[in-house]
Amino acid sequence: MRLQDQQLARQLMRLRGDINKLKIEHTCRLHRRMLNDATYELEERDELADLFCDSPLASSFSLSTPLKLIGVTKMNINSRSEHN
Repeated sequence: MRLQDQQLARQLMRLRGDINKLKIEHTCRLHRRMLNDATYELEERDELADLFCDSPLASSFSLSTPLKLIGVTKMNINSRSEHN
């Protein structure tokens, strides 16, 4: 009985570790997707700015509020893309 308890405890610990790893991987994928979306938005804004260099586009193509709330800024994204 004691051996079975120990085996079950080890199995539960492995499962807990696996679940935590999956949660982290999922969160990383979501953050990567959010950063990719923000990068795409900035690239699109830059392309439009090249086409219409006389009109100010910064206010209409700024980062979305959810990205700002988690601390993502244009500078973060631009510096990250320069390193890749």
